[in-house]
Amino acid sequence: MRTMRNWKDTFMALPDEEQQKLAILRLIECSNGVIQHSYRNEDAGALDLEETRAAMKFSMGCMKTQTIPLGDEVITFAPETAEIMREVRKLYISGFKEQNEEDYEEFMKASVANLDSIGQDRMIRARQILFDDLYEIPQHCLDWGLSYIFGLMKWK
Repeated sequence: MRTMRNWKDTFMALPDEEQQKLAILRLIECSNGVIQHSYRNEDAGALDLEETRAAMKFSMGCMKTQTIPLGDEVITFAPETAEIMREVRKLYISGFKEQNEEDYEEFMKASVANLDSIGQDRMIRARQILFDDLYEIPQHCLDWGLSYIFGLMKWK
């Protein structure tokens, strides 16, 4: 499934509004990822099974439907952004779930390029938006996701 796309150019070309929406989505999915790993590793601060499942259900629902329900609002993506998201999701499934090493590497390139194009300010704004309007993931877990994201970004 390997893609020959220039991910940096792809994500940098997106308008600010789409970048902000992606920041929100990435914070949800990365917070969920940390929650899942923490639960599986039986970390001392891990969420219980019910909270862990709720976070996973919400995160996966957002990625599959390409919408983010927040309070009375539902964030949707422009068709071009949605297409990029589908392409990256295919790489994720092939790379992580099906253990395709080339697709895993391509997914990581796309993921880091996406985060770098989003930038620190948008990620911090995303945290505030989610802190105020997201109830499916405990607020303190957003900081877990943010910390993970900041570790991947080139500007750290």
